[in-house]
Order: sequence, then structure tokens, then C-alpha cells
Amino acid sequence: MNGPDADFIIIGSGPAGVSAAFPLIAAGRRVLMLDGGDDAGSQEESRSVRILGSNLESLRTDDGGSPKLQTPTAREILQPFRHQSGIAGDGFIPIGSLARGGLSNIWGAQISYLDAEDIADWPIDIGSLQRSYEHVAKRIGISRNADVTTDANGEPVLPLGATAAHVLHRHQAARPADGSFRLFPAVNAILSQARSGRAACDLRGDCLYGCPSGAIYNSRQDVLLLRKSPHFRLLDNMRAVSLTRSSGWTVGTADGSSFSAPRIILAAGVLGTAALLADLLPIDEQGLRLLNSPTLAIPLLSPARLLRSPTATHSLAQLGLSLRYGDGASDYVTGAIYEVGTLPAQSFINRMPLGRKAGRAAFELIGGSLLVATIYYPGNQSRSYIRRDATAKKGLTIHGGFAEGFDIRAEALKKALRREWKRLGLIQLPGASLAEPGIDAHFAGTLPMGASGPFGTSSEGELNSHPGLHIVDGSTLPDLSSKYVTMTIMANADRIAHRLAETEENSAV
Repeated sequence: MNGPDADFIIIGSGPAGVSAAFPLIAAGRRVLMLDGGDDAGSQEESRSVRILGSNLESLRTDDGGSPKLQTPTAREILQPFRHQSGIAGDGFIPIGSLARGGLSNIWGAQISYLDAEDIADWPIDIGSLQRSYEHVAKRIGISRNADVTTDANGEPVLPLGATAAHVLHRHQAARPADGSFRLFPAVNAILSQARSGRAACDLRGDCLYGCPSGAIYNSRQDVLLLRKSPHFRLLDNMRAVSLTRSSGWTVGTADGSSFSAPRIILAAGVLGTAALLADLLPIDEQGLRLLNSPTLAIPLLSPARLLRSPTATHSLAQLGLSLRYGDGASDYVTGAIYEVGTLPAQSFINRMPLGRKAGRAAFELIGGSLLVATIYYPGNQSRSYIRRDATAKKGLTIHGGFAEGFDIRAEALKKALRREWKRLGLIQLPGASLAEPGIDAHFAGTLPMGASGPFGTSSEGELNSHPGLHIVDGSTLPDLSSKYVTMTIMANADRIAHRLAETEENSAV
């Protein structure tokens, strides 16, 4: 009888999957990663192809979604998941990826860290999470923005755009006395100094269209490093479709293959993991609670920057912000401010109350003074559920919605933000919009750590009643603050993998 194919099988090559793999191979564990994608498309493409698409996808009608989801790269990443995942949306846009690197191919790359108050109800301590934050930050490379070329310690930083720098100076000159509103240079997973296999950011502003230099972190880069280890094996185009348990676990793939291991690590993304576990979970009519972040986009104009020339910068977040709206630990929103000149122009022209020709002329005239603020609410302001699809033998439908009273809180928050924009010398333009649930792609909470019952997991991400089946993506986060979640998902995956490596070592002894 054949033995297991590995000590651990990891499903998914996104940020969570690679973060779990490194501690395991460092401990000498045999790791098999099953990836629904491959290296196709990772070769260099011309700039025109990246921006327009090989079939001129960028010229298609804007569907009103997030600008970062309108690019050829995003369409190519998201469509296979929509067609093959078996997940539909009702008032919800299911976002996921089967591609090599998962959603890190199109992520915003902004870095946030949770603190002790944020995880007060989690079954882990802040010290272990902070250690894993440090592991991940060192591996992926992060830089902060500044309006100078080096910081006080001589370390290089990435330059703020001129309009963002102007707004930051206004804030620093007259900060709110109560500290309820914070504005600061954003921190992003992008290199300001070259490292092996990755160049430093060249400030061309093409970030949303793919980063051929490798300056922006993509977990594809980590897959290349993992493949150098004799303890790691990767199989391309192996989309996992089933999980069965006997003496260990067996993963079935779409092509009819099967692979076994004592322990399985699910890192397929919250929605992908839910689809894989659908036959193992007693999902009833109420459904599986899914946390997501309601998202508000606000266009802004800086009159002081009208007709001024833009400066070279990247198109990731320029500034980060937070605004507290209540006394609870999670009663705050966070967000980012972007310079519009580095974003897809058509997405903004189509939203102007002008014809296309006049809209383009206006955009070219004032583009350097335009900003977009993206505001994220905490997950407790959402009401989304994953339910079995009653019309299909197999499949899930996500029903999206907002918490009771959200509209009242949202209006109060918009009013508070308008005061801050005025203080910063900004004019809020028409066109502020609340995104359809799911567009944020900040998902969590379906299988929370520390919860009892069939949908709970242990502090090591092990699914209750299913020993040996561990989840390391956002599914296990007990709640969802308004902070950007990817860094925490990666750190939690690193933390869990270190614990599993220690457990295996102690068992062997």
C-alpha cells in the first residue's frame, strides 16, 4: 500500500498558502502544494498589452465596479473563479482566484497591523501574532511613503505624490484636538530597494496593471523560493474539488487525481475554502455567516493643486486614515487616499456628469488635483450569508447585505468625513458610492478560531470534529476590523504553521 504523498498538503498558492509553507519546510516537513493555476501569464508582456489587454479588454464598457477590478489582469484573474467555483451571488459579488498567487495578483498591497484591543476576543495572544508579523514583513518587503527621499534614519522611502503631500501637510498643521481622525503616510508591500529577483519601484504608476519589475509583493515570488527546497513540491493546474477522510485525508482534484496526507492545510481563500468544505459542513437554511467590509469610495478635489503638474509616484495608497465613530473597540473606519492621476482614467470619466469627450478634457485638466478616498467599515456592519444553492445539486449562493441601522451610521460618518475634508482644504465631489458587498474582497469569520460547534476552529485553525484539517486563510479570523486584513491573514498562517511544525516535532520525540 502506498504511503501518504506528503506530511502536509497545502491547497492554494496565495499569501496564506505560502506563509504556511515556509515554517513547515524549514522544520523539514514534506509539503505538497496543490495549485489551481500555473506559471502561464507570468512572462513579461509589453506595457500596451498589460494596460489595454491582449483583446483590448480595457476598451469594454465600465461596469461600475472598483477601478482595480477593471484592468485586463484583474479580469483574467477573476473570471475562472466565477466560472468554476460553483459560487453565485445575490446582492454580493463573489471575489476569488484560482491563479498562481491567488488574489495577491491584484491586491491593494496596503499594510495594517492589528493590536491587542483588536484581537481581545481571539484565542491567541498578541505576542505570537506580532512575531509572525515580523516574519512576514521581512519576507515580503514593505515601504512607507514620505514627502522626502529618505527618512530620519537614512532608510529609503517611496515619495508621496504632490497632492497627497499637500493634504498631509494641511493635516499636520491643524490636527483634530480629540484625535478621532488620523491621517498618515501609507505603508505598502512594495520595494524601495531592490532585492534578489525583484527590482525597486520605478514610480511609473502602472501598479494596477501588473508589476513586471516585481516591486509589489506577489506570492508567486514566494512560490519560486519554495520550489528551491527539497521538502517542497508544487503541482500545477490541480484544482481541489473534494476532501475525504480515512486514516488521513485525501484531496480529489478536478482532473480525477487524488493525493493523501495526515494533515491538510486549506488556504484557498474564504470563498474557495467554503466551497471545498460544503459537503463536510451542516450548512442549514440560515447559512454560514460571512464577514465582509462595507466599502465607500469618495472623489475629492484639492483646489490648491489645480493646474499643478503631478509628480512621479506609484498608484498604491498614498495616505492612510482612520476615523472613530463610537466607543466600541471596533467602532472605527479605516481607509486610504489615492492620487487619481495614477488610476485608470476611464473609470472616473464615466462617472462624471459630462459626455465622454468633455469628461476626458475635464479629467486631463484637473486630474492632478483629484484624489479618491476609499473607506472600509468593520465586518460587523455587514450581513452576508453563504447558503446552499437550492436550484443546483452542488453549489453555494452568497446573500449580501448590511447590518441593521447601517444606513443611519453611514450617513453620520459621511457627515463627519465632510468636516475633515473641509479642514484639509478638500472639496467632496458628486459620485460618492457604497460598493456592492463583496467588492472589498475583505472576507473573514466563516470558521472562527475559538468558536464551538461544527463551524468553529481551534487556535491552530483545526476544524472542530475534523482532526487534521486546518484552515489558514481569512475563514478563521473571529472578527473583521476595518483595517486591511491581508497582512494579518499571512501572519496568522505563519503562526499556525510554526505551531504545527512544533507539534509534529514533539510527536516524533
